[in-house]
Amino acid sequence: MPWMEANRISIHFELAGEGPSVVLLHEMGGTLDSWDGISPALSQRFRTLRYDQRGSGLSEKVRQPITTELLVDDLEAVLQGSALTPPYHFVTVAAATMQALIYMTRHPERIASFVFCNPFTGADPSRVAALEERAGLAEREGMRTAIPVTLDKSWPANIGERGAYAEYRGRYLAHDPVCFAAMNRAIARPNVAHLAKEIARPTMVIAGRFDQVRPPAASEQFARTIAGARFELIDAVHMMPAQAPEALLALLQDFLGGQARPAARQRAS
Repeated sequence: MPWMEANRISIHFELAGEGPSVVLLHEMGGTLDSWDGISPALSQRFRTLRYDQRGSGLSEKVRQPITTELLVDDLEAVLQGSALTPPYHFVTVAAATMQALIYMTRHPERIASFVFCNPFTGADPSRVAALEERAGLAEREGMRTAIPVTLDKSWPANIGERGAYAEYRGRYLAHDPVCFAAMNRAIARPNVAHLAKEIARPTMVIAGRFDQVRPPAASEQFARTIAGARFELIDAVHMMPAQAPEALLALLQDFLGGQARPAARQRAS
């Protein structure tokens, strides 16, 4: 059954494949469907977990405040409920980076590697008011009214395959605006950029050339703060897995495959 009770809410998830454990964390405004062009291929070599975060997709819609720390509590509960075996290879998009980094502070021994796609690690103080304004707009007037200040910037309609954009936009409009507002407020705090210096596992940072929300230069600078991190730039918007799955998948297969081979040799020795 693709639902579980985790941290006192219903979570919709998918667990597939066999092999080293990969955790796919979608972007704000996304769902587990954001990984449709990625997960099936990865699941041929890895045990892959993806899920709708609280208030998103087919997971439970809540009416209490959402914080990044609460989302990390959810992550811990989902990992426990799925019985996915550590260590975990985390692949995150945008603000989900914050969850993976906070999880690292709680359980560093459970981390195998990180891949951060267009990473967002918390808002500058100057942006907090803008996030609050965007949240209020969604609450008052719904998702359609919020699109000009959200999706239109994150994924301009003239970039990429039109069918993929239309499908993503349909899912985006189906979001519960109250939960979407709560998520906007959640990513305002805390700023966890400083945790990058504590990463002691193989890491790849991937930037989207057409990302207007998280410019590639910012992602490259973030990569420089991580010892030994690999940086890649691909033709993608902010919603990288949904808009540019082929290019992203090629990098993931190369990077994650490289991490899995030494582990396999160690188990065989």
